[in-house]
Amino acid sequence: MPKAKIYSDACCHVKDAHLPGRTGRGKAACGILIIDEKGNENEMSLYLGEMTVPEAEFKGLIFALEQASAITRYDVEVWMDSELVIKWMKGEYRLKKEHIRPLFDEAKKKEQRFKSVEYFHHTREAVNAKRVDLLAEAEYRKNQGK
Repeated sequence: MPKAKIYSDACCHVKDAHLPGRTGRGKAACGILIIDEKGNENEMSLYLGEMTVPEAEFKGLIFALEQASAITRYDVEVWMDSELVIKWMKGEYRLKKEHIRPLFDEAKKKEQRFKSVEYFHHTREAVNAKRVDLLAEAEYRKNQGK
């Protein structure tokens, strides 16, 4: 049986990111694409508010797993351009950031809704990576002023 595929990306606009002493927090949004086993596509996005880049990537992943569980409960592949989050989720990197731990734990809990979950890293240049990036950016722009 073919696997459902989940593509997730978050954008986090950190004001003055290029300056020394920046806070590392910015307004964020995420975009997701879920392709079920039959090839049906579902695009969604969510405004996330102010947070760090890793927090935004995890919030996007949690949103993606939540939405995907309403579509399928079988085998899924998760594709993200955040190599750090992928390696944390696969257990290849040890999670040392305590402020990220609750988000990691929540994502691991959402995984249990599926028969199996595999994680894959893709470049930002991949076709579906560009699609979800555009969704995230559109959601971010739509929510400016909040």
